Amino acid sequence: MSETSVFFAESLDAEDFYDQRLDGFAANEVLKIQSCPSSYRVVLNKMMLQRAIEEAAEQNYAIFHLSCHGDGDGIYLADETFIGWLKLAKMLRPLASCDRTLVMASCSGGHYDLTKALTKADAIFGYVFGSTDRDGVGFTDSALAWSVLYRAVIQDGLDRQILRRTVDVINHVSPGNFVLRRWDGELYRRYPASRN
Repeated sequence: MSETSVFFAESLDAEDFYDQRLDGFAANEVLKIQSCPSSYRVVLNKMMLQRAIEEAAEQNYAIFHLSCHGDGDGIYLADETFIGWLKLAKMLRPLASCDRTLVMASCSGGHYDLTKALTKADAIFGYVFGSTDRDGVGFTDSALAWSVLYRAVIQDGLDRQILRRTVDVINHVSPGNFVLRRWDGELYRRYPASRN
């Protein structure tokens, strides 16, 4: 497994697709320019999301990047299906591994309840990235954040100190309260630190 291989699953709404506000697509294009192994799939419903998860696991991608809309309780797919955190965690189980990273490119994708659900479902990832912003992260800010993240991962791998500095840079250039959650063997530790 290459530390920098990324599987993108994008499930935004019809307007986002029409207006091409697709942060997963944009991040994938950046990785292609840098010759980083990646795949990009549009997932319009729950069945297609499950298929993307299985494909990413079978092909041994190191990073699973899910781009969708969300809130503090879970995510919304393109067909307006709501999936709560625990149900999503159970869906992600075939892909889960301490050697893999989950990037949640959605509003509240860095929410504490997601990592609580991952722990409860025994779907542990070594790192989980996301935004804790409930008001939304715009396309430009999201695309910028993931470009900064993947540039650091390509250059330095998944080094904890580098990733912390990368989150600091992302939060400096892009509003969205981005966080890194790292599995320490017992629970997820948040950076930057907070009560959740």
